[in-house]
Amino acid sequence: MTPPAAAIPITGATRLIGFLGDPVIHARSPQNFNPRLAAAGHDAVLVPIHLPRDEFDAAIGGIMAIANLDGLVVTMPFKERLIARLDEVSARARAVGAVNAARRRADGAWVGDIFDGVGLIGAVESLGISPRGLSVGLVGAGGAGAAIAFALAEAGVAALAIRDRDGERAADLCRRVAAVGPLVPVPGAFDVGAIDLLVHATPVGMAQSDGIAIDITDLSARTAVVDIVTKPSTPLLRAVAERGCRHAGGGTMVAAQTVAILSYLGFDTAGGVADGLRSG
Repeated sequence: MTPPAAAIPITGATRLIGFLGDPVIHARSPQNFNPRLAAAGHDAVLVPIHLPRDEFDAAIGGIMAIANLDGLVVTMPFKERLIARLDEVSARARAVGAVNAARRRADGAWVGDIFDGVGLIGAVESLGISPRGLSVGLVGAGGAGAAIAFALAEAGVAALAIRDRDGERAADLCRRVAAVGPLVPVPGAFDVGAIDLLVHATPVGMAQSDGIAIDITDLSARTAVVDIVTKPSTPLLRAVAERGCRHAGGGTMVAAQTVAILSYLGFDTAGGVADGLRSG
């Protein structure tokens, strides 16, 4: 019989990181964060905080006042709502309009940033390629898609096309990205046979009955693919593997994002990971 894993000791000196959402019961963040914290020797633990959305305004101030709480990892539906409670947010979080991590500085101020895009860039680099100079097709212009679009622009992609079921949402995201840099993304359908990188950023693939969000008939083996759905296998990933495409799933993105968030919160677990663009 395999012996049970040793419990992480909790003492009065243990620092807390809150995982804030509604709901949190299915979240895997504690399983992702806590082994890294323990392996790096940090006396800290990430704990889920289920805050009903209707109680956010009444409770968030008290949560942020907890003296041994060093940071928050934020999921839906609070990525946008938390911004108003922060003293400072990064330029990229301000552009996206959301944060998924916040930390308390030594002066007591709370600052926030978003790392969905950082995770995506990490997933692309795990395939042995750099985003710089690539022609990219992005499927999905929601919260994660927006963060990814800004990160791709910051990483220096040569061209970006954004497709979404809501055409106006895709067009709006293109306008927002173009407003902060030289890249001018194009909304609407794109030719999957003509791009270097395909990024899928919708929930399609989570359910067993799901298909693939776009037609990939013309996809060639030279195109790399990242599917951010956090399942070991999705219909898209299976299809591109058959075509010989280099590919990465949501787990790779989450791993890169986890390391970056922990570094941002002050818990280095990988020799230091840059936490990206900042400004007041």
